[in-house]
Amino acid sequence: MAFAEGHAAAQDNTIPPLIRRPEPGSPGKPTSGPFNKLAATGLAENGGSIANGVYTNSIYGFSLNIPPGWVVVPPPQPAPVTPDSGKDSIPGTTQTIRMILIITENAPFKKNYERKSIQISVLQLGAPAGPHTARDYIAFAERTAQEKGLNVKYLGNPGPVTLNGKQLWKATMNETINGTVQHIEQYAATEGRTVLQFMLVSPQVEGLKSLQPSIQSLRFKDAATNAAANKPAAKKSKQK
Repeated sequence: MAFAEGHAAAQDNTIPPLIRRPEPGSPGKPTSGPFNKLAATGLAENGGSIANGVYTNSIYGFSLNIPPGWVVVPPPQPAPVTPDSGKDSIPGTTQTIRMILIITENAPFKKNYERKSIQISVLQLGAPAGPHTARDYIAFAERTAQEKGLNVKYLGNPGPVTLNGKQLWKATMNETINGTVQHIEQYAATEGRTVLQFMLVSPQVEGLKSLQPSIQSLRFKDAATNAAANKPAAKKSKQK
C-alpha cells in the first residue's frame, strides 16, 4: 500500500503513520469556550462535539475525555491510500484517511512538535472490517514507515488492549522531527467499514502518562451496549 502523498515531504510537518500534520499559525479556541469556527476545525462536519470536557462523535459512536484548556486544530485534507499489489492486508482496494480531531496543548509559542496532542483519524475501508483488521493496520503502518525510510521507530511488538469493553491494538513508537524525539502511543480499533486510530503524542515520555486518563476514558456506544447485554443477571435472593 502506498503511503499518503506528501507524508515525507517535510519531516517537521508530519505525524506517523499516514497522516500529515498541519502547521497552524496558532492554536484554535480553548475547548472551554464557544466554537464559532466549526467549519475551520472540522469538528461538527466530522460528527464531533465537545461539552464539559468530553469529546463525543455521533458518526462513529465513541467519546473520550480531553485535557482541560486544550485547543482544537484544523485538520489536513483527507489523504488517499492505494494498496500495492500483494501487500494489502486491509480490506478494500481504495481507502481514504481523514483526520477527525487534532487537539493540542494551548501553547501558542511552542512549535507543533513541541506540544502534547491527541489525534484521531478514520480510515474508510472498501469492505467490512474483519477480526484482525486493526492488528493488520498497525503492521501496515510499521511496514510502510520502514519502506519509506521515515524517522519513525516502532518499539517492541503491538498487542491487544481492552478499554471499557472495546478491544483495540496498541503500538508505541518514536518519531524524530527537527532533531526532537516525539513519543507516541498508537491505538487502532474497528467500527463497521472503518479503522479508527487514536494517537497520543508527547515530546517527553512522562507526557504520555498524563494523557492516559483520556485514552482510558474512551468508550464506544456499541461496546457499552454489548457489555451490558452480556453482563450476567444478578441472582435474586430467595424469600423465606
